[in-house]
Amino acid sequence: MNKLGCLCKVPLFNPLTMNEKNNIQCLLHHKTFQKGELIFSPGDQEQLSIVASGAMRIYRISKTGKEQFIRIVKEGEYDGENYLFGLINDSLYGEAIKETKVCILYKTEFNKLIELYPQLSCRLLQLNARKTVELERQLELLALDRIEDRLALYISRLSPLPTIIEDEIVTLPLSMKELANYLATSPETISRKLKNFQERKLIIRKGKKVTLLKTFWNEFNFL
Repeated sequence: MNKLGCLCKVPLFNPLTMNEKNNIQCLLHHKTFQKGELIFSPGDQEQLSIVASGAMRIYRISKTGKEQFIRIVKEGEYDGENYLFGLINDSLYGEAIKETKVCILYKTEFNKLIELYPQLSCRLLQLNARKTVELERQLELLALDRIEDRLALYISRLSPLPTIIEDEIVTLPLSMKELANYLATSPETISRKLKNFQERKLIIRKGKKVTLLKTFWNEFNFL
């Protein structure tokens, strides 16, 4: 995908006209990363990493060496904006989970961009507010004592329906390891809980596809 294509797909740049996008495309650096390659890590030059295609996972390495999954950044989303405003990345990594094309905006270019189009500052604040809401949703999950309640609430949030009137299939977007990190438990525990849900006829699971049965909603009701 070319740089202009990246600008057209990313919500951050929606306030700009096509001519304005044409004017700033030279500020972006376009790179392709293969699965497992690091897109950014602590100590790198401050950058905003915009996913044009593919996906990257964000994780933290604690002082004890333990990896903690944070989130998946999908096509059209980005990460690293905090570092453009002076914060230091001392623990976060961004890794491609498949072939991923990224548009990178370094701090020096970002400063030029904001000077040209100050309205992007407001847009950035709006999008950051959404990320804050997602973090709060994760903290809400972690506040639940029982792992099965955390897992059930997480799965329920994958459903796009405002009210459940029939069985529904959802897709788990994370691997067992990533989901376990997200819910602060182990992959073995997640697998065991999913199996238990099946045995209790609350769900039907086939790989990443999970059918939420009416009994699932009745059981958890909803937390």
